[in-house]
Amino acid sequence: MITLLDMESILHVYNLSKTIAGKQLFENASFDVYPEDCIGLLGPNGCGKTTLFNILLEKERPNVGDVEKKEGLQIRCLEQDPVHPTDPTLLDFFTRTAQTESIYQQMNYFKQQLGDPAIYESSRHQEILDEIRKLQIRTSKTSGIAQFETARDLLIELGFQDITADTSMKNLSGGERQKIALSAVLSQPQNCDLLLLDEPTNHLDIETIEWLEQKIADIPCAVIIISHDRYLLSDLVDRVFEFRGTHIELYDATYEEYEEQKKIREHIKQQEYQKASIEMKRQLAAIKKITRRNRFNIQINSRIKQVEKLKRIENPILKNYLLRFHFKTAFKSGKNIADGIGLSKYFGEKRILSNACFEIFAGQKIGLIGPNGCGKTTFLKMLTKEESYSQGKINLSQGVKWGYFDQGHLSLNLENTLLDEIMRDHKKDLEEDDAKALLGQFNFKGTMMYNKVGQISGGERARLAFLRLIMEPYNLLLLDEPTNHMDIESKTAIETALNSYNGTVIVVSHDRKFLDTVTDTIFFMKDADIKIYTGNYTMFRLQRQKELSDYTSKDLAYLSSSRLSKYVVTKGFTIWTIKKKHTIGEEIYIGDHNRDIYEWAIKGGLLKEVV
Repeated sequence: MITLLDMESILHVYNLSKTIAGKQLFENASFDVYPEDCIGLLGPNGCGKTTLFNILLEKERPNVGDVEKKEGLQIRCLEQDPVHPTDPTLLDFFTRTAQTESIYQQMNYFKQQLGDPAIYESSRHQEILDEIRKLQIRTSKTSGIAQFETARDLLIELGFQDITADTSMKNLSGGERQKIALSAVLSQPQNCDLLLLDEPTNHLDIETIEWLEQKIADIPCAVIIISHDRYLLSDLVDRVFEFRGTHIELYDATYEEYEEQKKIREHIKQQEYQKASIEMKRQLAAIKKITRRNRFNIQINSRIKQVEKLKRIENPILKNYLLRFHFKTAFKSGKNIADGIGLSKYFGEKRILSNACFEIFAGQKIGLIGPNGCGKTTFLKMLTKEESYSQGKINLSQGVKWGYFDQGHLSLNLENTLLDEIMRDHKKDLEEDDAKALLGQFNFKGTMMYNKVGQISGGERARLAFLRLIMEPYNLLLLDEPTNHMDIESKTAIETALNSYNGTVIVVSHDRKFLDTVTDTIFFMKDADIKIYTGNYTMFRLQRQKELSDYTSKDLAYLSSSRLSKYVVTKGFTIWTIKKKHTIGEEIYIGDHNRDIYEWAIKGGLLKEVV
């Protein structure tokens, strides 16, 4: 069996420390990255994960420490916001991203050399200019077109059959931009040694996340992933690097093994803290006794130094304190919360719903899922009457009091301080000290309470919006992507709160672990309809796979007499929704029962109809 010790590392980080604006992000961090690693980089929002990526890419410098790379190391990176304002078209994006990180580093190296006045007195000056010119040619628009053509197969897999190089990026949704960025970093993986992925599942629907998992699993290079998607981490990573305070703790373990090992480490730290507390009390008692006698100054100083050392040992229970909160007890509503009959909704020619029917019962925890753009947010807004419907009717029971969490946090006043925002609707029934205590419970501490809402991060705004939500006695919660931008600890706290909540929940989420933990019913929106499944996300997926693949000979005989067509596979591909792989030459019968899942392969030329 080959171990990490037997392999040669491609990246060595030694004694790395970084401080930004007086805040210590991490210190004395040391680790190696090996050729076949898949590393999960974990930690709370703002701890320095993206900063570490920037240091590895030489876009930022550490205060202390060094990064050693294997010669010629090819690094690619998916940024958290991959599309820049300087990318008006698809071609502009691919032209910029064709400049690989190794080229970026070489350009920086040559430019630094040109900063030396002595270089202009030698022939080396012209040689450097020639090298820079060659690198610029490699990153010209010709390279951008080549990069686009290289990524075309992946773009087709992702549903972009008709996209062109002059497509305007500003007309694309966040999910579409993320898919294009993924096609750029995932194409020709054999030319990459280390792939850095910063929140790769942002804006993606569940089907695309599962497609991405398979692509990452097949990549023949080292990968480091910043992600809060626990199922993705569980399926992929074989090592975990976790930011803990100002240190990075290393686990040579899968995500599940990491969770178990972390519990053991926490237990050991708690025992150390308890021993230190007992010893500190003993030393303080001894100091008090010696001081009372007014002698042995040297002994007193020695004991005081020992106490100062013991004070540095942190209480792991307080340090790892999760957000702990609960919803106010919701007053009871009727058994039936809401129902929709013959519901239709159109935006111009686009159908969101067509003659859909549903029923929502008290106490249900419903996961509302479906592809990006299918109308999930529109559905929530129709329940609140913020959005009208074209036909049909929605009945909301008397006694229902709903609370709405919008993914853009539009309910927040960006000009208010955090303290003002919490007290905005509670000036008569909430004392300022109690408001501060609530903010502290949500990890908004010290002077941060006086920051304006517009100054805090997306994850912090989500926490603040959630805090405002739990302050009211709602019996119906409508949650639109509540865990976006949240770290794992915050997600866990929200799951715990929702599981103890006795009201009704309808939640839009692409977080599969969250859906599995919280929901007992799935509303699946697709093809202008709502299909209802009993159970959580995993149960829905099993039922959905059976629907898409379980056809008997009798079913196929009926279909062949009406509308079944025979196709042959011209290029291998995988249908991720049912985890089915098709190879060249295979014959597939396609009809109304399965056309929607093969449509992209037909349009992309991967299937050819046999006449």
